[in-house]
Amino acid sequence: MSLHHKVYGTLKWKKSDEYCAAKLNISLEEYKKIKHKVLESPPPKITHKIIEFKEDVENGTAEIKGISSTEPKSAEEIIELLKIDTNKWKLSSYWNKETHSGWYVSAMVTQKKQEPVDYISKVIENFKPEYQQVTTIHTNDKYENPSVGVLSIQDLHFGKEGNFTIVEDFKNAIRDLVLRAYASHKLEKIIYVVGGDLLNMDNFDGATTKGTPVDNEQRAYDAYNDAFNTLYWSVNYIKQFCNELEVVYLPGNHDRLSSYHIAHALSKCFQEDRNIEFNVEYSERKVVVYGDNFFAFEHGDVTKKLTPLVYATEFPKQWGSTTYRTCYTGHFHSKKVTEFVTDNEVHGFSIKHLPSLSRSDYWHYHNKFTGSKRQAIMEIHDGKKGKISEFTYNA
Repeated sequence: MSLHHKVYGTLKWKKSDEYCAAKLNISLEEYKKIKHKVLESPPPKITHKIIEFKEDVENGTAEIKGISSTEPKSAEEIIELLKIDTNKWKLSSYWNKETHSGWYVSAMVTQKKQEPVDYISKVIENFKPEYQQVTTIHTNDKYENPSVGVLSIQDLHFGKEGNFTIVEDFKNAIRDLVLRAYASHKLEKIIYVVGGDLLNMDNFDGATTKGTPVDNEQRAYDAYNDAFNTLYWSVNYIKQFCNELEVVYLPGNHDRLSSYHIAHALSKCFQEDRNIEFNVEYSERKVVVYGDNFFAFEHGDVTKKLTPLVYATEFPKQWGSTTYRTCYTGHFHSKKVTEFVTDNEVHGFSIKHLPSLSRSDYWHYHNKFTGSKRQAIMEIHDGKKGKISEFTYNA
């Protein structure tokens, strides 16, 4: 605002020239000179003017400040005065006060959320797989004793920045592990675990379930579409090499809602296949029993100190009827085994942190979580003898 406008504003104060000059921090002589000019030719009135716009990009908020010659008396007048784009911003709060130069106005606005999109309906509507569902089952009859394969590949992080080869890495791992297991065992059943940070983000803002910003190179919808297509292929492929396939869904800390949508949609695609069981209800801990084997599954983003006690308490019948107990987790993107052994070293409990095929991003670099091999693991268990084989794929 020019000095002429400021002097003109002091005329409403009804104060002495000495007082006004002191308030404007100018000499009395300069004040009288300008006052004489504005009385002869008053400056045009200021209707309104925006003087500051400050945006907090991370939190989706902004503060807008302006000045008006009249008092705004409603939210609608504030929006018009500060030229707030109501398609992008929602007025949260505002205040104003009268000053010697007009009405000072300040408003806080919040960025509007994009309308949610029905992921499932969009994907299924546009879903045109290049491959048809197969019905042939191959089992290796060279071996008499049946066994179960445990294939848990968590932490794929579709859509993550730098994770551009994840589709091919994942498919190559599935082919390699399943074919090697088929060649050396009679696979009566395969337990296939999906989820556990399948997607890097859980919303259109590119953030995790808790709202933590993450580095992405795909939009949420594109990442979802790639993940759904790839998992559809994997279920269709794996089911050829076992008499029974159980698909177990686990939520992860990145994508609790979106990964559930994928698992639920997959189950609808294979409704007619009676050899596939979809264990896709939302639960953060799941247990599957095969013979004397107790298989526990979780993502692994919470403390493991109470893990044996929790499973023994929540699944007492399964715990008591089994001899070999293992909990498979992910989350840390590295391989590690923690053993809880009882006095006789028979009825113990192992927690296995499985590696990931996902590439490292800035978060891993910043926290010095580098150097882990990109791997996938498939274990084979005998119904009475426990674990008998392990196959590792290195990306």
